[in-house]
Formats: sequence, C-alpha cells, structure tokens
Amino acid sequence: MNRSAKVLAGVLAGVLLTSCGRPAVETPPQASNAAASPAAPSAVIDRWDALMPGEDSFQRPPPQIGPSRGNGMDGVGGLIDDTGSGSLPGQAIDHSSPLRAQQFGSSAVVDGVDGRALDLDGYVVPLAMNDAGQVDELLFVPFYGACIHVPPPPPNQIIHVTLATPITMGALWDPYRLSGRLQVKHFEADIASASYDAAAATLSAITR
Repeated sequence: MNRSAKVLAGVLAGVLLTSCGRPAVETPPQASNAAASPAAPSAVIDRWDALMPGEDSFQRPPPQIGPSRGNGMDGVGGLIDDTGSGSLPGQAIDHSSPLRAQQFGSSAVVDGVDGRALDLDGYVVPLAMNDAGQVDELLFVPFYGACIHVPPPPPNQIIHVTLATPITMGALWDPYRLSGRLQVKHFEADIASASYDAAAATLSAITR
C-alpha cells in the first residue's frame, strides 16, 4: 500500500469519527438472540459478549442511543462512558465540545476464544486502503457512531482485522458479517485500541 492510500485511509477513518450528521444506529442482527451462556471451546463466536470476561458484566453498559438493543449488548439509553461522563439516558447528546470522546471500558480478554472461528455482525472503521481504494485493514466494532462525541467501544469489543480480499465499502453505517479466526492480540491505533485480531478474514455485507 502506498503512502497516499494510507493518508486517504486516515482521512476516511477521521470522517467516521468526526461527522455528527448521522446518529448512531443499533447493533446489527446477530446470529443468535439467545441468552448468553458458556460456549464450547470449538463453538463459533457469533456474539460480542463472548469476548467479555464475566466480571465485565458489572461495568457501566456501552454507550447507545434509544432503548435496549439486546444481543448481548443490553444497557440504558444515552451515551455514558465508564468515568460517568456523557449524556444521561433520555437527554440529548452534547455536540458542543471540540474534544473527541475517550475510549471506555475494559481491555481484559477471554483466553478461551483464542483460535476460534468467527461469524460476527458489526460495523467497519477503515484503517487502510489499497491502491484501488478498497479497504484492506479495519477495526470491527459492535455499534456505529459517526461522531467524535460517541466513545469508541471497549478494547475487548473491538477486533483489528486484515482482509484476505479487500472490499469496496458502501456507506460507513452499513452492517457487515465478519468471518475468520480470532486471535487474542493487542492492537493500538490513534482512534482506539483493540484486544483481538483476525488476520486473512472475510467481510460480507448484511442486507436488511
């Protein structure tokens, strides 16, 4: 990937986290809506809460707009990070601050998910593109917020992904399904850090 493509990718990722013109949307449909339960070591990971240690369930719920989303990401409405800052449920988000919301939550991992297959729905934050303008490196996240005032998800709810085949992105709020093999591996970027990695993975668009 040449330097200009990297710069363009950085601009695209910046657009995702700086534009406040479109509200955050709900978590995309998951492969399973059943209550969370311990999965067999060989089971396919199809729920975001499978990536969170049990003690994380006692932390403040993830930021979201509107009613509970379900699919392992239940919580109150509003945008609240684990410091207690943000907008309270039922109140409008304050877009007056020029500062980017800080990443919240835990980076603790579930060791048992290492090496397991993924079949997970979420959203794409592009990190890099090839010379043809296709995305080949990204952060995969459970909820989308096109605004600097929406905190990134916790590190253990972000997967750093490199694609086996680069894709041409649609709208930044379009949901995708990630397929591949999960690895417990820390990744650090300017916009957020991730506790997991998926190399040579594939993405397919989800049609509603």
